[in-house]
Amino acid sequence: MNRKILKALKGSIKKWEDIVDETGIDDGSDNCPLCEVCRYTCDGCPIRIKKKVTCSSTPYGEWKTHHYYKHDKEDLPLKVECPECEKLAKKELKFLKSFLPKRRKSNDRKTSNKRN
Repeated sequence: MNRKILKALKGSIKKWEDIVDETGIDDGSDNCPLCEVCRYTCDGCPIRIKKKVTCSSTPYGEWKTHHYYKHDKEDLPLKVECPECEKLAKKELKFLKSFLPKRRKSNDRKTSNKRN
């Protein structure tokens, strides 16, 4: 994952941390850093690359469906309005965090440096 995509992923994670904390809103792709970088075609989006799906087939789709049926909300922005909303926002946050690169242990770095 290149630096631009990683920065956007971290921005999207921050967006969902704020939503979970009830200090932020979901305005769809208009306030999604990943969507801003990978606009329209999802080129380079880690969700599309790793999962072979768009956001509607992720926990985000569940979040939107819940708002539509339980809160009669079709229009954005969306926010946490009930315990189920909070649960779904946390699910989306966990999903996004799963795309962060795994950190190598310090022993792994020392071993790889010895090989060079």
